[in-house]
Amino acid sequence: MDVNKDEPFKALKTQVLEYIELKTEFARLSVTEYVAKVASYIFAAIVGIIILSLVFLSLFIALSFFIGQWVHSYGLGFLISAGIYLLLLWYFATIGRRQIRNYMIRKILEQTDTDSTEE
Repeated sequence: MDVNKDEPFKALKTQVLEYIELKTEFARLSVTEYVAKVASYIFAAIVGIIILSLVFLSLFIALSFFIGQWVHSYGLGFLISAGIYLLLLWYFATIGRRQIRNYMIRKILEQTDTDSTEE
């Protein structure tokens, strides 16, 4: 019975190295997922801030005056345009934010996937 004592250790070494490589890849993917989620939340917050800024900026400009002239009351014109922007804000808060977040996560994951295949 001539058994080579080095073979089991070589196999164990190979398995340990493969395990370490898989754990490293898992950690990289976990970090990538976390960064994608954080970036999507930041992007959604920026979009929300921009929309909110546009609401307050545009609320008191041309549309309000136009509607005010149309209904012969500037106060009512301002109120109607504020309602339009509040509807847009409601849409973003309920539906649009989720769509934008999912879009950004997809794009970031696509970007990181193409970066890792180029190496």
